[in-house]
Amino acid sequence: MTETPAVPAVAFKTRPLLLRAYVVLAWITGTTITVLELVALPLTWWAHSPQLGNVLGVVHGMGLYPVYVIVCLIVAFAYRVSIPHMAMMALAGLLPFASPAVAHWTLRHIDRREAEKAAKAAARAARQAAGPGKAKQRRETEAADAVPSA
Repeated sequence: MTETPAVPAVAFKTRPLLLRAYVVLAWITGTTITVLELVALPLTWWAHSPQLGNVLGVVHGMGLYPVYVIVCLIVAFAYRVSIPHMAMMALAGLLPFASPAVAHWTLRHIDRREAEKAAKAAARAARQAAGPGKAKQRRETEAADAVPSA
């Protein structure tokens, strides 16, 4: 059983600009689709007042969502996220409350992978730092064992 490395809490300010833009767009897109589907559409249907739905529909559908999908694709390719995960990131902008939750899940996934990379790099550096000394000591021991004693 392999241990998963501890994932440290990362402050929002210290994250790369791409991930900060992704999170902000996820929250804005999620908020607009939530208001659109849970407030504006019922107002259109039951109160016969389509103004809010028209404005939010255009803002979300022609402005925010395409930018959100492009940023999702860039994040997915930059951090090597799987295709199903990438599809879930993009489609989350169409469901109320989904895009902030998927953004949180994606950040945890990216943090975990980055921690694994750092742990592997540290282990590799430790092996390389200790490697030449141990190899030399092993060669000396083998040479001393190979020499017949009188």
